[in-house]
Amino acid sequence: MPHRRRFEAACGLGAALVGFLNLAYALFVPTYAFQSSVGMFLLGIPPADLVALCIISLGYIGEAAGAVLHSRTGEDQWRLLLWGSWVATAVTVAFFFDILPGLALLLLPGTLFALVASTLSSLV
Repeated sequence: MPHRRRFEAACGLGAALVGFLNLAYALFVPTYAFQSSVGMFLLGIPPADLVALCIISLGYIGEAAGAVLHSRTGEDQWRLLLWGSWVATAVTVAFFFDILPGLALLLLPGTLFALVASTLSSLV
């Protein structure tokens, strides 16, 4: 397997790992300084935000699966999954910049890893 394909798979898996770690951080770690601060999960998440977080999670899963499967087989259907997952994740993060800018900044590194993996899939 060429090095570019290995790097593509690593970036796809890195996107999922970084994305899920940042989602967990946003949900469970207090990100503000009040007298008694708790994470978003303990405060209660509005249903619309929960749906958006699930869509982002599915985007990261699709990104990792698409990157690994495309790096192994080189088939175009996995490249489409890879690009579709990246576009869905990027659009959702863009909406978060309007709603919760702090959360969007946490999700940005995973989205950038996904962009690198998607770009590498086009070059292979």
